[in-house]
Order: sequence, then C-alpha cells, then structure tokens
Amino acid sequence: MGTQAFRTDFALDEEEDRFFISGVEKAERSRHTYEHQARKKKVIVGVAIGVGSVALVALILGLACMPPQFVISTGDNFYPSGLNSAEDPQFSVSFSRVYSGPGLQVPWYAVMGNHDYGDNVDVNLLSEGTCLQAPASPAECAGKCCISPWWQITPELAARDTRWNATMGGVVTRRFPLQAGEDGRNRSLDILFMDTVPLIYQYQDRPWSSFLYGFKSQDADAIRASLQRQLNESYAGGNGSSWRLVVGHHPVRSYGRHCTQPDSNECEDMAFMRPLLQRFRVAAYVNGHDHDQQLIKSPSDPVHYIVSGAGSDTRPGEFDGLDPELRSQDALFLSDTQGFVAVVVSGNSMRVHYYTTDMSGPAYTRVIMQPSW
Repeated sequence: MGTQAFRTDFALDEEEDRFFISGVEKAERSRHTYEHQARKKKVIVGVAIGVGSVALVALILGLACMPPQFVISTGDNFYPSGLNSAEDPQFSVSFSRVYSGPGLQVPWYAVMGNHDYGDNVDVNLLSEGTCLQAPASPAECAGKCCISPWWQITPELAARDTRWNATMGGVVTRRFPLQAGEDGRNRSLDILFMDTVPLIYQYQDRPWSSFLYGFKSQDADAIRASLQRQLNESYAGGNGSSWRLVVGHHPVRSYGRHCTQPDSNECEDMAFMRPLLQRFRVAAYVNGHDHDQQLIKSPSDPVHYIVSGAGSDTRPGEFDGLDPELRSQDALFLSDTQGFVAVVVSGNSMRVHYYTTDMSGPAYTRVIMQPSW
C-alpha cells in the first residue's frame, strides 16, 4: 500500500473541523470546558489508539491533508513500564520525536494504562534497589529510578512538550462546542476521560502497585462516583441533546484476550459502567488495552463499544477461536491488523470508519445516530 492511497483517503472536505483520538493535566473532580470557535458543522475524530512505538500510526496521521484539532491516547502511553522521572528520555523518544509532523502539532489528551503505572517492570530492578518500589514522595525520588504515572501529569513534563495533557486518578470532562442544531439549541461534544487502572482488582498484588502515587494510592470508589456525577452534569445541565463519549484504557466489552481468557477479569471489573452509559445516553465507549480493533453493539444495549488498540503491536489470530454464533450476536467488526479509527460527528449522526494497513480505504464503516432512548 502506497502513501498516496492514504493521502487520497484523507482528502476530506475542507469545511470540516478535525481532531484525532489516539491510544498534562491531573484529573480533578471537576469539569473543564475548552472553548473554541465552532466554525463548521462537522467535527472529525480519528482514533489511533496504540501501544509501544506507534511510528506507523504517526506516519499515517501525518499523511492527513488537513491537520486534526487534537489527539487522544487511551493509555499505555510509554512502554514497557511508564516513565521513571519527569526527565525520562523515553518521553522524547516515544512521543515528541515520533509525532513530529507539522499536522500533529496540536494538543494531545491521554489517559493512563496499566503499563503507565509500571506493569511489566523488571522485578530485578526492584530487588536490586535500582528502582524504588514504594517511595513516599517525589522528593525521595530525586536522582533515582522511580517509575510512576504521576510523572505524566507534572508541569515539568508538560514543559518539555506543550502538546501533552494527561489524566490520572480521576475523571475529566472536556467540552467541545458544536454548531447549534435546527432547533436552535446549543450542542457540544462532551468527552469524559477516566483513569480505569485503579478499577481493576487483579492489580492490587502486583509488584508495581505500590509505586509512587500508583495503584494503591488511588480511590476506585471516588473514580466511579466522579464518573456518574460528571455524566449527570453533562446530561442534565441543559445538554441532553449533546453528544457524549467516554474514553478509558480498559474495555467494558471486548472479544480480545483481556476479557476472554480465564485469568482475565477486566470486563467484569468494568461492568458497572454499562448501566451508566445507557442511562446518560453515551453514544460510545472507547478504549485500548486489547491489541486489535473491534466494534461491538448488542441488540439489547444501545451503546457502541469501540476497541482500538491496533496502533502498533497486534495479536495475529486473536479471534480465530471465537464461536461464530457468539460473534454474530453483536460483533460488528473485528480485526487483528494494525490500524486506527476515524469518526465524523455531524448533526445527529456519527460515522465511524475503521482503517487497517492492508486496505487503502475504510475496512468497515458504521453510522451511529445520536442517542435518543
């Protein structure tokens, strides 16, 4: 596949606003409103949620003829085990230097993944004392290896690249105004970014759970309560007609290994979200974690579940053993090929386009109507 094919696919109408969602600002229990001029009717959302080195996705996004308004990452931002300080060179190597194209010099909004908390850390670094396992404060980390998700939300890291904004330990709502509808009512796209790592029970005994401001320092109940409160504020605060998306790292629905293997219970831990997403008319929940692409929509559940974790490493054969009858019930699209998703929100419809590296155009497209149940 040549670059010209992607360039043609991205030659979008110049009358559309754009932003990409991929896969620093500490999560406060509050709402953050981002005012920008809603000059056009349409908003472009491109989902390129990946893991590890995502140079391939960076290249594809860089081929876009029109630059995005912003990019979102759904976690596992820095492999294999997050950052060990605000000066960690991996930030430049994996982010600033990779996403260096002129069209990508826009805000990046990230949530945390388990690897950002230190998952997959070399335990020898802990036993040998090379890296601190349970420091009490950042001051104790000075000049030492100190893996923590906290580094991603520090002003020092943001100063290295002003595009970077991350959410840790809570929920943040970012509001993007849209053009008023035919009824004259103001509309917005409310995207709720949540840190799902503290919600996964199986992490509590991992060697990295006691890292600085890590898993054991977080309040899972407070995160759940914050999500419900902010969904209610978005829906009841005169915005029942607006769009809502929720972005997190862990899946609520998935046919990938993290929800189908006997030793993986992530979807069980995240199941509390399903009635909330339905109650507050959330159009879609977007996540990474599984290294593939999926679109799940059950006849009994109005919410669409978008899994897009194929920005870099994938698992070939991920769905080979899936029962065809089970798959046919609600799996609209499954792919174990590298790729990303582009979404166009326009009026009362949202078009979701799945792109893969083995096709020049969308491999699958789904039109989602604005929730009205």
